[in-house]
Amino acid sequence: MGKINRRVMMVGGTITPPGIPMDWTWRQMAAEVFWKALKDVNIPIKNVDLVACNYNDRAIADSSPGPQIADALGILPKPVVPIANACAGNGIASYVAWNAIASGRCDVVVSMGFARSDNYDAMEAMNTQGNYVDFDYMMGMTHINYGSMRDAYYRRKYDVPIAAAGQWAYQCNWYARRNPLAANYNKPMPVLDELCADTPEADRDRQATNRGGVASAMIFVGEELAKHYTDKPVLFDVAYAFRPPYIGNFFNYPVDSMKDYDLAELPGLMEAAREAYGIAGIQKEDVDLVQVHDLTGYEGMMAIEAIGVCGLGQGKDYVLSGGMSLESHCPINTYGGGPAFGHGSAGSDFQAGVLENFWQITGQAGERQVKNARVGVNTSYGTHHSLDVVGVVQKGW
Repeated sequence: MGKINRRVMMVGGTITPPGIPMDWTWRQMAAEVFWKALKDVNIPIKNVDLVACNYNDRAIADSSPGPQIADALGILPKPVVPIANACAGNGIASYVAWNAIASGRCDVVVSMGFARSDNYDAMEAMNTQGNYVDFDYMMGMTHINYGSMRDAYYRRKYDVPIAAAGQWAYQCNWYARRNPLAANYNKPMPVLDELCADTPEADRDRQATNRGGVASAMIFVGEELAKHYTDKPVLFDVAYAFRPPYIGNFFNYPVDSMKDYDLAELPGLMEAAREAYGIAGIQKEDVDLVQVHDLTGYEGMMAIEAIGVCGLGQGKDYVLSGGMSLESHCPINTYGGGPAFGHGSAGSDFQAGVLENFWQITGQAGERQVKNARVGVNTSYGTHHSLDVVGVVQKGW
């Protein structure tokens, strides 16, 4: 990692609320968040030097989506870097944005993403007729099969009770009732005992809510320019790491940072966290709040272990002792997490955490506000944790 000569600051961002009409095209979704994000901080479109955009929408039939996105956003002839890298792809888009600014080549960059649910099959990405058709890639398993196997393995290895996953989902829902952008904002609060039950219904309620179509945009600028757009900027840093996509290689993989771990740990996320913390100049003890990508509570516990909130296998103790709550030294998933904010793929799974930490650090989180928040970390993953991303936002001045 070379010396950083220019820090990157985040000055604003937005995300669509739940319930986007199914007849909205991807162009409308992308344009709405792009223009709103710029308007909120009074940045003219002509000042945007580059857009990095992750997408998950097969309605873009052309093999060259870059110029189509640039045209839809109205930034021609400025460049767009199109990225299609599963749910955490906006982490890579933000990495592109970060490098463009840190290098000095660009001053104002927008990182964004959008995704739509298909009309015909809401589970399209979880079967062999959807995005993934290489059986060897997942040993013939769907996303749901893989998630169930991973959770069962983690539970057995570290003796994790169902009650910990129930508490995780309950706390996420508590935060979501205080976040108007959450999918479960207006829904009745679930009962903790019911979430902790060993039943198929409870298991379903503990898992991520399907958010459907969603789009988001985040605005990054060079540190010396931030004062022109906001009096509450935050520093932004990001790193990501890959892990082999073939699940069989999750065991004894011949790379030093991965060979000692298996399906119950996330070494790619550990690697990304080490790099992100190093760039940001922080230690794990400095982190005030965390947002993690959690399609299940077990996965969320694995994530907080990997980024250093607690030790390996100690996620259950952290959760059951109230570690996720506002009263803890490091609250978790104050935006609502997967179980209540909703899983939005390329449109929000990384961005929602960055935006939440931005709003927390700038004091805009309302009833879910973390006191004296200065450093926030978020994680996201894609394609069975073969891609893990970590973002860090810190109070600027």
